[in-house]
Amino acid sequence: MKGPVAPKDPTKQRPKVYFLLEDDIVTSNPTEDGYAEIVYLEGRVRNKLELVCPELPQELSSRLQKTADFLEIVHSIGITLQTEKKEDRETPVVCEIQNYGKKDKYKGGSRLKMETCPDGAERVFPLSEFSFSSEDDILGTLFFYAKKQGLSAKATIVFYLNDGYDAPQPQIDPPIDYEAPRYREMLSRSLLSLGNTYRLRKAIEKAGRGEDVTLAFIGGSITQGAGAKPIESKSYAYQIYKGFAEAYAQKPENVHLIKVGMGGTSSELGLLRYERDVLENGEFPPDIVVVEYAVNDEGDETKGICYESLLSKIWNGAGEPAILLLFSVFMNDYNLQERLAPIGAHYDLPMVSVLDAVSPQFPQPEGRVLTKRQYFYDCYHPSNDGHRIMADCVMYLMEQSLAHISEPPVWPEEACMSRAYESAVLVTRRISAESLKRQGIALECGSFTESDTVLQMAELNLDSVPTPMFADNWMRPVACEGDAPFTVRLHCRSFFFIFKDSGDATAGKAEVFVDGEMVRGYNPKEIGWTHCKAVLIIPDGEAKDYEIRVYPSAEDKEKQFTILGFAYVR
Repeated sequence: MKGPVAPKDPTKQRPKVYFLLEDDIVTSNPTEDGYAEIVYLEGRVRNKLELVCPELPQELSSRLQKTADFLEIVHSIGITLQTEKKEDRETPVVCEIQNYGKKDKYKGGSRLKMETCPDGAERVFPLSEFSFSSEDDILGTLFFYAKKQGLSAKATIVFYLNDGYDAPQPQIDPPIDYEAPRYREMLSRSLLSLGNTYRLRKAIEKAGRGEDVTLAFIGGSITQGAGAKPIESKSYAYQIYKGFAEAYAQKPENVHLIKVGMGGTSSELGLLRYERDVLENGEFPPDIVVVEYAVNDEGDETKGICYESLLSKIWNGAGEPAILLLFSVFMNDYNLQERLAPIGAHYDLPMVSVLDAVSPQFPQPEGRVLTKRQYFYDCYHPSNDGHRIMADCVMYLMEQSLAHISEPPVWPEEACMSRAYESAVLVTRRISAESLKRQGIALECGSFTESDTVLQMAELNLDSVPTPMFADNWMRPVACEGDAPFTVRLHCRSFFFIFKDSGDATAGKAEVFVDGEMVRGYNPKEIGWTHCKAVLIIPDGEAKDYEIRVYPSAEDKEKQFTILGFAYVR
């Protein structure tokens, strides 16, 4: 970058708060404006600020989510991008902050576009140079756009404050010493239970003979790889797959990865999609399945029954895989380990707790291995360092299993809670009329005649580009003239719908009727973002003939609603 002929005198620097501090970004998501790194801000601004600087007063950090307060407090935005690749340093990158609207969430707010490049120089953008709207509600999403796919850089974003505001500056953390004895001690705390290692050792021995071995990972956004940059090679799942191949495989090329994490989804949906996304997705059945729902399963309506049903479906399914339960953690030390670990203990499954490993050492100034700022990318997801630690915790369990001989396991006849939904069968629009008939299902799509293309996306397996999930769906379009219901008639003992959530203003409510009686109203905007949601319509009970119908609500007949699929237990 060339310097000016006559440099200006330095401007007195304003007090500042760091929003990003050398965060890894990678432009991997294809969009109309190029390839993007996407950072979700809704409900996360305060946590992100306090993650960078824990000393930041809450009265300041809590106000910067609302656009009106942001405008009152912030004078300008400083952006620094630094790439290690010389050829990318002059590549234009657009940083954009999208404000969500009060009425129309995604289209009603203003957008702040700031052009920079990853050459390590800070560029400062005064807020006075932007136009804001009276409809602006909150800071919603941060984008980094580039025409080049896979551009990687360290990103720092600074909010310079208006007169009358001040803030402490963050302390820089020392690098994590991955070779230190205390790091090894931290990993040892993650070993919640070694469990019965028979199947795990069988998979390791199989790899040692050079045979094909498949590692599968199912869970939420952490398993998808959220916070890992780049997602396809820094996620904990990829690092375990790579580490396993290097440590145990005679032929590393014969080790295969199935990664099917989906953001914001619980084991309730994982149960319904396991056979399709894991068993049908891979060339070889899984030998090891890592299940990670400890921070997502508050969304499981059955409070553990779907989780147990999923474990039983995996255990008794193709490949006779070993199951490893992985309990991840949020920044506030939250997870559902207390609910889920007793289920794992009932079946004597190996269990790894990242909560037990990292959380006790966070508040210790002396002897601390790493800080929350180093472990977390945001309040929910691990950073690259966090993903590595998760992988190391699982690899530690595998290492310990080598010295532990177990007899062939016996699956208990009695359930811990219930396995009522183990045999759930998923149905999507791709199913043929002949298959529906064989299953005894009569289906009328009514006014749900189109297919939705605005869907939740997830980076699967080794992909860096996300795949639309549940693309074979039934959508009732905007301004549909008819209101004929989506109707399913079948014999079953329980029934699930999978609906699409959305923050779009065009999304409307729907009502579900069973045998003529309304059992549930559903508002896709309650979640507030494009998301797949499993909903239990008929809980486990007597097997009989049912008629299930979905109608658009009377108030939203001009709006759209999408059914992604349904599932039943015969």
